[in-house]
Amino acid sequence: MKVLVTDGDQRAALAVTRSLGKQGICVLVGEEKSNSLASSSRYCNRHITYPSPYEKGEAFCRFLLDFLQRNSVDMVLPITDVTNHIATLHKGELEQYARLPIPDFKAFEFVTDKANLLKRAQEIGIPIPKTFLVEERECLPRILGLLEYPVVVKATHSRIRIRQQWFPTSVHYAGSEQELLQVYQSNDYLQYPSLVQERIIGPGVGFFALFDRGELVAMFSHKRLREKPPSGGVSVLRESIAVDPNLREYAIRLLKPLGWHGVAMMEYKVDQRTDQPVLMEVNGRLWGSLQLAIDAGVDFPHLVYQMAMADWPAPPGNGYSIGVKSRWLLGDVDHLLLRLLKPDSALHLPENSPSKLQTVLSFCRFFQRGMRYEDLRLDDPGPFFYDVYQYLALLRR
Repeated sequence: MKVLVTDGDQRAALAVTRSLGKQGICVLVGEEKSNSLASSSRYCNRHITYPSPYEKGEAFCRFLLDFLQRNSVDMVLPITDVTNHIATLHKGELEQYARLPIPDFKAFEFVTDKANLLKRAQEIGIPIPKTFLVEERECLPRILGLLEYPVVVKATHSRIRIRQQWFPTSVHYAGSEQELLQVYQSNDYLQYPSLVQERIIGPGVGFFALFDRGELVAMFSHKRLREKPPSGGVSVLRESIAVDPNLREYAIRLLKPLGWHGVAMMEYKVDQRTDQPVLMEVNGRLWGSLQLAIDAGVDFPHLVYQMAMADWPAPPGNGYSIGVKSRWLLGDVDHLLLRLLKPDSALHLPENSPSKLQTVLSFCRFFQRGMRYEDLRLDDPGPFFYDVYQYLALLRR
């Protein structure tokens, strides 16, 4: 059996490659470069170089269709928002040649649009931050008198498509009206629809799920311990926790009516004022911390494969180990450097953040009970050395 995994430089692609490769499945890894993080794994059978989906989306789609026509591939698993967008848009054509365990385009686009998603979440009783939609930059003055600072500013989409290219967006913080105006003046993508939200202070919690045509079949949850950037972003140290029954109910309430098919990550912050989880966003794809779920006992990539191939040996269980930690070492190095080299105000850290000394001491705890290193595996060291080489090259530049 053969599976094509896209976006080989993503850590989720590495987790998928290792998971399926250990099951004896032939894994083909695709990337726009001639090598990648996942293809450096011993569990990758072949690397595929394709046109950039970010800059040449139509060419990427044509390549994918042609590749599937000429090669026997049983399943395609897109990893990023962009490749999922293209795959869901052309799902009907692609499924003539391979299984795609992904949602329909309409459902995927719905959760990708943060404005529509949060509006719907509020309607069905899922807590969200106080949110204002800014349709275009010129509309910002209409809400200035309604805001309480600090606020968070983000585009309605993590990536914005302009002509045939996809451009990344970022999360910004503003502690005053002057700072807010400066944020909008300094970032061109905020001329498109954006959100201004109250800032929620508290730990990040993720609820991860696999749905089979609207039915929840597997789930997992983790707590973020450290992130990059430190104020909130990609988790670099996280720990498995028990599933909150409320988060399970929220996922069913939101995704079941969409007939959701495939994986989804619902990202929350637990508001320190109320101890209530507040929905930040939903990612309709595999997530960067996927390896933690696998290490804890929920092998999402293999479950997705079994679902796609209609090969369920039995209804998958939802038991997994609590307290398992996963550390992305080089991401944690970035966290440390940011804390040491930048003042807390520049990082927009909340008042109760660890001191620089506490950050250093915590970083130096390399061996903890239940800790696994995400990409550093003795039976598969190639990806770690690839990652280190890329990191050092980036530092030199």
